[in-house]
Amino acid sequence: MDFTNNKKDLENTFTFESSSPPKQPAPPSPVEAHKAKYKRNSLPKNAEEARQRRFELDTQVRKKHREQLITTKRFKHNLEEYEEDETEPEYTLSQKDIEKLKSGLNNVSRDARLSSLQDLSKYLVDPSDTLKQFVIEGDCVEILIKFLSSIDPAEQLQATWCITNIAAGPKEYVQKALLAVPYLIPFLERENISLQDQAAWAIGNIAIESSECRDLLRKNGVLIPLINLLNSKDVNLIQTACFALSNLARGPNAKLHEFFKACINKRLLQHLETDESFEVVSEVAWVLTYITSDDDNKYTDQLLNEGIAPLLVKHMRPLLNHGPLSLPLVRTLGNIASGPDTNTDHLIRQSDFLPSMIQYIQSDCRPVKKESLWVMSNITATRRPEVLVKVFNAGFIPILSNIATHTNFDIRKEAAYSLVNIASHGEEFMKSLPHQELLPGFLEFIRSQDYDLIRLGLGYIEMLLSQVPESKQLLENMKGIDALETAILIEDESLRNAASRLMDKYFGEEFSEQMQVQIEETT
Repeated sequence: MDFTNNKKDLENTFTFESSSPPKQPAPPSPVEAHKAKYKRNSLPKNAEEARQRRFELDTQVRKKHREQLITTKRFKHNLEEYEEDETEPEYTLSQKDIEKLKSGLNNVSRDARLSSLQDLSKYLVDPSDTLKQFVIEGDCVEILIKFLSSIDPAEQLQATWCITNIAAGPKEYVQKALLAVPYLIPFLERENISLQDQAAWAIGNIAIESSECRDLLRKNGVLIPLINLLNSKDVNLIQTACFALSNLARGPNAKLHEFFKACINKRLLQHLETDESFEVVSEVAWVLTYITSDDDNKYTDQLLNEGIAPLLVKHMRPLLNHGPLSLPLVRTLGNIASGPDTNTDHLIRQSDFLPSMIQYIQSDCRPVKKESLWVMSNITATRRPEVLVKVFNAGFIPILSNIATHTNFDIRKEAAYSLVNIASHGEEFMKSLPHQELLPGFLEFIRSQDYDLIRLGLGYIEMLLSQVPESKQLLENMKGIDALETAILIEDESLRNAASRLMDKYFGEEFSEQMQVQIEETT
């Protein structure tokens, strides 16, 4: 089939026409609305809104990821040190217990001090009120700093472990943990792998708290020694270093130029090229999710020119059946695709990219599936019809159509955006979609209470009626007029006007007059 573009700008594809000027501007098209949230370079004026939404979504995912990693780290150490404990108990400490703990920390016996440090780190996993008071208002951190400044590696390690757990707590805890930063950073350059690992973990916990914490860490020179840890042969240390680096790279003022000046790009690309560990690749990808979310595409473009696209695609199939481990990889691909069309070209040129994406949008892991559909919505938002031909030829349309009509609304919406993006490229693409299958789903969108879904449904109906000759009869057969009448009664005036204009233009003014009476009766 000869697919051709209708030469309309994508931003102007969906406009709800009316015989008289509407009281409010016509609602943005589904493509516009979706791009405003995802496709940054398509609508530069909405970059701030796109960035904010991405950060909000990312905060939810990353927070959960961080909590899982912290918990794993704690339990790992606890099980090594306390093999007889099958579960993590909850400790209720009295003020007398706190005084006994302090006495142990200040004991002249090294064994007693180490035992007390181990107890403290264990209690900090789920601290009692008295322990919280000891950390926030007492001299807990000051005592720990004495151990950090000692010459005993075992005491330094146990004290750093305590700082790690303190930094995993609320803001008040992290503020206290900041006192340890001048001691933690030099530990990154020690030859003691365990101490390096624990210090990097503590720094990662501090960094995730706020931009102020990240600024403080950078000013204290954390980047170079942390990036140098990526040269380690120890798999666990590499993962922990990536965890800390990803938290340092987050936020709108991440100062990514400092990361690149320290050659983080070369280290990350090297790991993607040589590592086979799923866990390492996943942690490397978490760092890349923040680097590739740069607003001006500067660092993403540099990574693409250095060959990151084939390295990312190389890991898609191996990570496919590993659930959440693949999430940052997909997020990075989505960030790349949300940039200019030249970014998309780098991905499309990889022969296994689209075949792998077909598998990802059918993933049994719900977050991965949703994220993968977001990637495809960015791919299909291209202005280049030849990209869409490849999407057609790869077999996406039946799968996207099935997802858009048979799953939960939030998943369906992501698939629907891709289909609407495809349809917006012109009549040939529009006619090639399975409207018998799709129309009932989009009518459900219009009947929903979600304004984004309603807008998406109205945009699809407008394109269908304007470009597919038999669509009017198809809509009538599927009770589409009833759905439009429902939309005319909703509170949002712009959507009411849009639905009314469609009714007026394609189904006659008698419907509009009938609905106007109903509107007046309900107001």
